[in-house]
Amino acid sequence: MKKNSISCLLLAGCVCCLAVALTSCNEDPEYFELPTYPDEMHIRSSVEQIVLNKGIADQAAVTFSWDKATSPVSTADKVSYKLCLYPTATKDQKSEYIATDETSLTLTHDQLNSMVARWALPGEQIKLTAQVLSIVENETRYVRPEVSTVEFLATGYEKYPTYLYMIMTNADGQQTSQRLEQRQLGTGIYETTLNMVPCTYHFTTTEEPYPAYGMGSEAEKMEYVTEGNVTEFTNNVIGQRTIIVDTNQPYNDCRVLDIVQLPVPGQIWICGNGCSIGWNTNTTAGRLEMVGSAREPYYYAWTGEFTAGGEIKIGLGNGWGDQFFYAPEANADPLTDHRLPMYRLQDDGGDLKWVPSVSGRYTLTLCLLASDMHISFEPAN
Repeated sequence: MKKNSISCLLLAGCVCCLAVALTSCNEDPEYFELPTYPDEMHIRSSVEQIVLNKGIADQAAVTFSWDKATSPVSTADKVSYKLCLYPTATKDQKSEYIATDETSLTLTHDQLNSMVARWALPGEQIKLTAQVLSIVENETRYVRPEVSTVEFLATGYEKYPTYLYMIMTNADGQQTSQRLEQRQLGTGIYETTLNMVPCTYHFTTTEEPYPAYGMGSEAEKMEYVTEGNVTEFTNNVIGQRTIIVDTNQPYNDCRVLDIVQLPVPGQIWICGNGCSIGWNTNTTAGRLEMVGSAREPYYYAWTGEFTAGGEIKIGLGNGWGDQFFYAPEANADPLTDHRLPMYRLQDDGGDLKWVPSVSGRYTLTLCLLASDMHISFEPAN
C-alpha cells in the first residue's frame, strides 16, 4: 500500500473518532431524579364554594380530608402532612404550610379569610387550591412528598374597616355619632376619647346601620350583627372617657376607660441628677414613650441609667413652671414604693422627688389608668 493511501486511511479514522466524540458530547447528560409517587391521598373539600362570614368568625368554614399516605420505603416510617392554600391562577402565592399528623384539617372563617384577604378584595370571589403534602420520615433515605390538590371557591369579608362609628342615644332619644380610629392601621383595635353622658350605644362599621357591633352575652363582649336587632350597651358614667374596641378574637370587647389625659398629649419626660438626663427639661433623650399595646395605651416608660441617692421627677410641659408627676412623699424609692399621685404644679404640694436606692440601667414605667395609677422600676435587659 502506498504511503499516501495509508495516510488517507489514518486521517479518515481520526475524523470518524472525532465525529463519534462530538456526537457523544452533544447528547444531553442524564441526571438522577427522585421517583414520584401517584396520589393516594385524594384530598377533598367539605365545600365547593363559600361566602365567609365575620359574624361567625371562630366557627368552622371548611374541612379538608384525605386518605392516609404510606411510606414506599418501610411500613414503620412515620408519615405526617402539610397543607397550604394558593390562588389557582397564581401557584407561587402560597400561604404558610400548616403541619398536622391527622388526615383532616379544619379552618375557621377567620383563618380562611386571613388567607383570602391576601389574594382578593372583600366581596370578590376567588378560586383557590388546597394542596396537601405527605412527609415521610426515614432515617436513611429521602422520599419526595406525595402531592394532592383540590379546588374550591371562596369570597372574603373586610376584616378591619378603617373606622368604627359609635352610635349613641341619650335619655331624650337624641342620637349622635362618634368616629373611632385605629392607632395603627391593620390592628382591628379602635379608640376615641369623648365626654360621656348617660346613654345607650352600639357600633357600626360604616355610616350605614349594618354591619354592627352590639352587646354580647358577657360583660364588655360584643356581638357582630349583619341584620335584625342590635343589643345596646348602656353607659351611666359622666365625664371624659376613652372607648377602646378590640374586634380581634378572643377579646372582641368594648371597654370604657378613664385614662389620665396629659396636659400636652404624648409630652412626658424625666429629669434629675438621679438619672443620666440631669436637670434638663423636656429633652428628646429623656422622653418617655408609650409602651402599651393598642389595647393598653396608658403605659409610658423610660429606660436609662439611674444613680442611687440622686433625685428624679417626671415633667409634662416645657419647663419648671409646668405640671409634674411628683413622688408620693419626699425621697420615695421607686424600687419599693409604686404609688403614683396625679400630676400637679409644684406649689400644690411641694417639690417631692423620687430617690432611687440602686444604680444601673433600669426601666421606669408609669401606668396612667386612673383607677390603677402606679409605677414600676425594674432592671433593663
